[in-house]
Amino acid sequence: MTGVSTLGQALRQIENLGLQQTQFADLSTQLATGKKSQTYTGLGTDALRSVRARTSLTSIDVYINNITKADTRISLMLDSVEEFQAQTGEFSNTLTNFLQEGDHQLGDNVYYDDPLTTENDNIIVGKTSAQIDTDFTAMVNHATNLFDFLGDLLNAQEGDRYLLAGADSLNKPIEDKGTLDTTISNLLTEWKNGNITTDELIDDIFDGTALEGNSDAITDATVGFSSSLSSDNAGDVYVRADDNSEFKYTALANEDSFRDILVAMAVIKNENLPPIVDVYEDGNYPGTPDVKGAPGSTAEEQQDNFYQLYNALSDRVASSIDEIDQTRFRLETVRVQMNETQESHIQQQELLLTEVSNVEDVDVNEIAVRITTLQTQLQASYSVTAITQQLNLANYLR
Repeated sequence: MTGVSTLGQALRQIENLGLQQTQFADLSTQLATGKKSQTYTGLGTDALRSVRARTSLTSIDVYINNITKADTRISLMLDSVEEFQAQTGEFSNTLTNFLQEGDHQLGDNVYYDDPLTTENDNIIVGKTSAQIDTDFTAMVNHATNLFDFLGDLLNAQEGDRYLLAGADSLNKPIEDKGTLDTTISNLLTEWKNGNITTDELIDDIFDGTALEGNSDAITDATVGFSSSLSSDNAGDVYVRADDNSEFKYTALANEDSFRDILVAMAVIKNENLPPIVDVYEDGNYPGTPDVKGAPGSTAEEQQDNFYQLYNALSDRVASSIDEIDQTRFRLETVRVQMNETQESHIQQQELLLTEVSNVEDVDVNEIAVRITTLQTQLQASYSVTAITQQLNLANYLR
């Protein structure tokens, strides 16, 4: 039986089958991955659009990550600042409720008793005991218990980063080494001895720097703040939010509001602050007091000087609490600005993702239909090829 040459048809059919198989493989990959191509080359002229969109997406991801980290840090900073303010508010209430009259000391009154005269015998000059009463004790205990806790709040951390240390974030902002208590105790002794006035004592407590000519001022270094904070070299903290925006979110542990509250609290808890009036344990006057109170020749003068100091401390605590609102407002404002920028980034991110999807992604439903159609075509091609390979002269003449 003579065969009929089908070489040309066979080669053409084999070529068609190869193309269909390649197309089937490509469609199968697209269906599995959802992508038009596994390389940029396969995207043709649209590849540049995809590359540009993905580059922009990378930059946006960096900025969003920056903002997220900064937002976390600001949130922790606000938690510490708000807790500092709340706890200090309770202490301020304690100061306000402290009754500003009398000597708040136990024991009996000591009267002026000069055998040569009787005209001053009704003047109170002191007490027979240095022990303070329950109101004064409660105020001192409140300050003592709260002082270290407030220091811990100012040393708030995120990991190994101190949040209120400025750019010097690896160094603890404040550490109590006892210098503050010693300095305050010495100032109170000078005050009680009459070497400095009450006004001068108040200036020494709150001046904050010796640069204004007050060499006895309690400095930041004395309080225990780090060298970078004390020297005003801590630096600011910024977040890069986009190509053109950089937000500062600095809050420092030695800001006046925090510092003044700590110093006022340190004065209240200092063991050398009481008693208010001089103590004569034997009850006899004139004589040398066994324990000195505030300066003054009579109990009334001593109480006046003590309450002048006390009111200065109480007023400074109250005003500092209000000033903390400025720190909170500053941080919240930056937070709002960052969130607005982040929302803009997210919107832009969605647009860019849509751009990438339009270039790179396929419609899987359409691909599934095309694969089904191609399978049918392949089966038909295989059938035609099989029939062609079986042709002979007898079949061909039929």
